[in-house]
Amino acid sequence: MSTELFPIPPPVRKSIGVRGIKEASKMNERDWQRLRTLVMAIAAEFLNTQDKYEHQDPEMVRLFYQTFHSEWPEVVDRYQMSWVLVRYLKVYLMKRVYRKRWSDKVARERIAMQVQQQAQHHCIQVCSALCIARLLDSQNALQDTGSLSVRHCNTSTANHGVATAVSRRATTYDESRSPSGSGMLRPPAIPRSTVIAPQHSGSSSSPASSHSHSAPVQRSETVFQFLQSTTPSLVKFVPEFLSAGIYDQNHLEDFLTWPKEAQHNFLLKTFRMNALELGALLMALNSRRRGPSDM
Repeated sequence: MSTELFPIPPPVRKSIGVRGIKEASKMNERDWQRLRTLVMAIAAEFLNTQDKYEHQDPEMVRLFYQTFHSEWPEVVDRYQMSWVLVRYLKVYLMKRVYRKRWSDKVARERIAMQVQQQAQHHCIQVCSALCIARLLDSQNALQDTGSLSVRHCNTSTANHGVATAVSRRATTYDESRSPSGSGMLRPPAIPRSTVIAPQHSGSSSSPASSHSHSAPVQRSETVFQFLQSTTPSLVKFVPEFLSAGIYDQNHLEDFLTWPKEAQHNFLLKTFRMNALELGALLMALNSRRRGPSDM
């Protein structure tokens, strides 16, 4: 350090920065770098470099000055009350505090940003999971709705078929009970190929006998045997049975499936029978219904 005749007084302004202290001290570059190096090293040893000068421990501050003066005693002789050392130390500690605050602020902002990003990522994951769950629920609901619709359609179709069948049977039964007999079920007739003259019992003057001689009828052994098995024999009604369409075993079996009341009405309106003949025929029908084998 260059020596001068008079000590260098402190600047009038107290709030000056590092540049102002350097200019007021009139140090050369080598002495200024020595000052900075000693202040940083001794402050790191005795002071809290993350706190201001006013908040330092007085005993530690005293030890700082004592150590510095022992290392560079010329400072005391050239600068009154070592003002260059005091002011530079204050500015140095203040910058350290501001730098620490800034780094802490940056760290807090970085942590807050990371937390926010993690929260957003978590929110995105939760929203994605909820969307996927809702999509799966919607697909399951659509599949369940489709299955219910198919089952409903199948059930409706089956119910419609059952209702149609029941309606047809009810219509058939109602027509069979009709007094006029116009809607009565009749087995379909087939073409008459081979005909014979029926065999009748009784006098030739009866209406049934005259009808049988006047019109040929189809031969049917099943109907003949059935009417012959009655007591009394009703063979004379073979032409009426054939004219009504009951000419084989299948049609006779179909006629046996009719309700008893429908059979009774059909016989009264189709055949001219007395009470004895009607009773005999009904008993034969009941007997054949219990045992459908040919008689």
